[in-house]
Amino acid sequence: MPESLTDKVLLLATDEQIAFELLYNRYWEQLYKKAFHRLGNSDDAQDVVQEVFVSLWRNRHKIEVENTLAPYLFTALKYCIISQVYRKAKKGITVPLSIEELERIEVSTEELLEFKELQMIVNNEVANLPDRMREVYRLSRIEHLQVAEIAMRLNLSEQTVKNTLTIALKRLREKLARYSTICLFMI
Repeated sequence: MPESLTDKVLLLATDEQIAFELLYNRYWEQLYKKAFHRLGNSDDAQDVVQEVFVSLWRNRHKIEVENTLAPYLFTALKYCIISQVYRKAKKGITVPLSIEELERIEVSTEELLEFKELQMIVNNEVANLPDRMREVYRLSRIEHLQVAEIAMRLNLSEQTVKNTLTIALKRLREKLARYSTICLFMI
């Protein structure tokens, strides 16, 4: 019976704990999958989903809902992800984003052009890496393979892959140091 309650009714329910649990159970998995797909890290995905639900619950009396909270929740998730990426970039931690993902996040035209320009610069710098280093970088940052998978594919030790990737990233950071902090997203 509680599953048949609309999101609007649940937001106004007097039994707040049950209402929250029902909404959480209704949307958590979808939000988590989306966040994990964007951030590539389970802990980060859980953090942003939790942030979305905390925000939802704090603002539940201000939110206007037609039938479903999905549009509100996914929009809130998008902004939490952007915030998470920004916070990590300021700390020097990279989060993989592609042009397609940035376009879905709705950045300004100027930011998108800057990103495309920087991506072209990164691609040129990657092309200048030694063959093996370039291949390790590509498998790690473009195909998103784990170190163990790269090691098996290239018949290298895991430590060699780690060392090669560390050197490649250091070289790229040095070459790109004069560019905007958006480079942090791409490396």
